[in-house]
Amino acid sequence: MNCVLLSGSLTRLPSTKFDPAGGTQTTTFTLAVSEANREGKPFTLFVGCVAFGRMAERCDVLQVGDVIEVCGKLTWQRRPARCGEQHSVLVVGVKDLTVVHHGAPEAANDTQDRVSRPVGW
Repeated sequence: MNCVLLSGSLTRLPSTKFDPAGGTQTTTFTLAVSEANREGKPFTLFVGCVAFGRMAERCDVLQVGDVIEVCGKLTWQRRPARCGEQHSVLVVGVKDLTVVHHGAPEAANDTQDRVSRPVGW
């Protein structure tokens, strides 16, 4: 089973592109997921995410610092490298996305303001 569920904050604005052949919208963004390592020291994992079609349209409301939950699957994506060759990168193909908190990630710890709602609702 290939299922991924991540919670983290957006590191920069999502990037949107349109396929010239079919006009399909593609949105990519990076999710910063923080957790503790074996010694208990915090570290941040930066995970690339990609959304297509209607899910990509729903990502238009996302801002830097938004805390979101992403549900999807791991998939390979080919990207051009600086050297000109094609490289394969492992990314999360977004199937569902929920905004947990708008704004800076530090404010997400304030439980009275924490509201979970799907994007686009």
